[in-house]
Amino acid sequence: MVELRGIQKHFSSNGVIALDHAEFDLRPGEIHALLGENGAGKSTLMHVMAGYLKPVSGRILVDGTEHHFPAPGAALKAGIGMVRQHPHLVPGFTVWEDCILGAEPLSAGLVNRVKARAQVQALSDRWGFDLPLDKPTETLTVSQGQKAAILALLLRGERYLIFDEVTAVLSPGETEGLFSLFRQLSADGKGIVIISHKLEETLGLADRVSILRKGKTIATMPASSLDSEKAGALMFGAAIGTGQKGAKYPFAKTVPGTLFSVRGFSVEVPGKPFIRKVDLDLPPGKVLGIAGVRDSGLETLELGLTGFLPPAGGTVSLGGRDITGKGPRAFRDARGAYIGADRSGTALAPGLRIRDNLIIHVHRRSRMGLLGALGIMDTGLLKSWVKTILSNAGITANPMQKADSLSGGMQQRIILMREFAEDAAFLVLADPGWGLDYAGRARLIREIEAQAEKGTGVLVFSTDVDELLSVSDEILVLRNGEFSDRISLAGVPGDPDTVRGLKERIGRAMIGEANNV
Repeated sequence: MVELRGIQKHFSSNGVIALDHAEFDLRPGEIHALLGENGAGKSTLMHVMAGYLKPVSGRILVDGTEHHFPAPGAALKAGIGMVRQHPHLVPGFTVWEDCILGAEPLSAGLVNRVKARAQVQALSDRWGFDLPLDKPTETLTVSQGQKAAILALLLRGERYLIFDEVTAVLSPGETEGLFSLFRQLSADGKGIVIISHKLEETLGLADRVSILRKGKTIATMPASSLDSEKAGALMFGAAIGTGQKGAKYPFAKTVPGTLFSVRGFSVEVPGKPFIRKVDLDLPPGKVLGIAGVRDSGLETLELGLTGFLPPAGGTVSLGGRDITGKGPRAFRDARGAYIGADRSGTALAPGLRIRDNLIIHVHRRSRMGLLGALGIMDTGLLKSWVKTILSNAGITANPMQKADSLSGGMQQRIILMREFAEDAAFLVLADPGWGLDYAGRARLIREIEAQAEKGTGVLVFSTDVDELLSVSDEILVLRNGEFSDRISLAGVPGDPDTVRGLKERIGRAMIGEANNV
């Protein structure tokens, strides 16, 4: 058993008390869910348990013996490993090389590369991960990167495993496959911690639940004694709704004209799933959802349409401008705004200050007349911009602290508010609910609806079918680089049976049972 007793953690850079005498324990053979709102201290507590952070005070006991972890390697030796929200894979390494790093099989003092790759292949095949083991890590999609990090941890055979928001970018089928893996690991005697904001699926998987609020452990109880509403009330200190709804279904409006048009668009970049001659049109004020699994080209299409990947053919126009192959700047200049699925890559620079991340698109507009050529900017405008975004995001952090000092959910909130604050005609949102708690997801839905009401076209990429059903007017399903189904939600009732049928139809289209588009 792993026991965390009276854990305190303060961050001197911003004065935040992240953990206030927090308590937690993990038993062999159980799945223990750790829940809480954004910023409650969940990831911080698990980073302490896994050796990434040192507590100010408190005790860590493994099988009754007290430990002090100066680094993650010490925790691994004690049998504790963690897959973090944004795994750090080594650029330039192949997937299998990254997986065996630190656990290399040796022959005569040298790494036995044949044996090492075979070990990774065998484990990948056993759990159905289907990873391109010989490709460089930097070519992986976000979901493939998550799977590679999970595979690396499983390869080490640790007894206690922590998984922080690992299902956030996985499709329903991939999530169920991962949950089957967790159940098998639990049956084999492994202790598993899962952190997730998807309450219903988490409560259905876990044996026990612990809830943090403002750095304190509020409750620990059997998962069977909770439902989503009770868990939410404990997390937030008040009753909340689910954050998901079907209010969009009966909503139908027509706005003349086409804001965003794609014709015969293809992307053929080595190492990425291909996109094959897709077409789509988006009028002002419409929310169009794109569903699919990452390996079917979801991220490739997202990056291609926003200018981050070159097209192999076809055209893209925004607001009447041809932006085909002209890069992200042309997309922004045509009044496009974008939140990428790769939060620590295209969406945020975690090592920079919060302020720098928030002004990254507005600084060009803040240059002061002729002095602007010398780099002189209106600091008052920038200060006001940053203050407004932080206020809208409900975050009181010092803007001069680094972005990676924020929790994952708080990082997502500032990214969302930054892009919503742009005077955009067109929004591309990839997995916008990633890391958000229930209150944050409900706020996200309202913000997307407000953007659509003022005439902004919104394109939402997501592996989360519930998320798409809660915001979309229409959903396209991407499968093997092509659209396999088109589902209009205008006038569709939002009753449970209808929603269940829609989810089943989308799921079938995602795995290859295509309908005519």
